Amino acid sequence: MRVLAVTICAVFSILVMVSCTANKGSFLFINNAKEPILRGLVTICGQTIDLKDIQPGESVPGSYKVKSDSHYDIGIEFQSGKKLRKETGYVTNGFDYHDEIVVTDADIELINKKTMLNHWSQMFYNR
Repeated sequence: MRVLAVTICAVFSILVMVSCTANKGSFLFINNAKEPILRGLVTICGQTIDLKDIQPGESVPGSYKVKSDSHYDIGIEFQSGKKLRKETGYVTNGFDYHDEIVVTDADIELINKKTMLNHWSQMFYNR
């Protein structure tokens, strides 16, 4: 009985540590449209990354801390004044994220390239 209680406490402690750890998120913002992007705003986990003057065919990296459950809110303003907006994707504590945000003339696409368990989660799940 005592072993069970200690085991439950240990598992609970590990889960609390994992859920409180801020993980890393990164993305590559790719302009596959035919015109320059005047401004791109990427909001995730309460953080806004402001990207400016991205020419067709160019890509720009961005990063954020994964503090909570969240999704990407992406707004684009092209040089012509045309605007696109999309809410997409999902991130949660315990993982590191590496995504691509691909902008075309008519859409914004999120490509999940790699999701990794953080160090504490790997230790827990690999036992």
